[in-house]
Amino acid sequence: NLPEEGPDVIHSSADTRDQILALVNSTWDTGIAIGMQNLPSIIAPGSTIYCTDAKLATVRHVKNTAVLFIWMKISDAQLFTVPKSARYAVAFFVPSEAPFHVADLAFLLLRFQDFYIRDSDYERFNLISLSYHLGVGGTHGLLLYDNNLCHAFKKARKNARQNPAKYRSVQFGYPISTWPPENES
Repeated sequence: NLPEEGPDVIHSSADTRDQILALVNSTWDTGIAIGMQNLPSIIAPGSTIYCTDAKLATVRHVKNTAVLFIWMKISDAQLFTVPKSARYAVAFFVPSEAPFHVADLAFLLLRFQDFYIRDSDYERFNLISLSYHLGVGGTHGLLLYDNNLCHAFKKARKNARQNPAKYRSVQFGYPISTWPPENES
């Protein structure tokens, strides 16, 4: 069950989700900088709590924020409903602090597209759906991708096999990765 809406809980509309997906999926064509000018305000329109601007201090912060990714096939994600074209799920955690939750989430979404398209021989993939929670200890969520994420997924799985101490979840055995690279441990 979803928590009820209130001062700390907002359920985004389907239109907001569609705007997020469209902007994230156009990152390769438009670039991260353009996305950072728009995406935070789509995620939290009119917010007076979160940084939704692309000021230098915000950009410096998001580029150095640690992120943990857990890579799964969609069948391993144990979801109640799955969009037809979703084949892969990537869970994430960002130890965000106010007021940067939204900026961290926006950068994560945009950088993921940019980085893993480059890292996968420029095989473009699409974010199909997403769910996230901006909380006191950080931001976490689940990203669902189409079949074209397979190259990035295979690379994450290969890293987990070759260096399990660094790239594999001890408890569940899923491939993991982190950003920025100096945060890998």
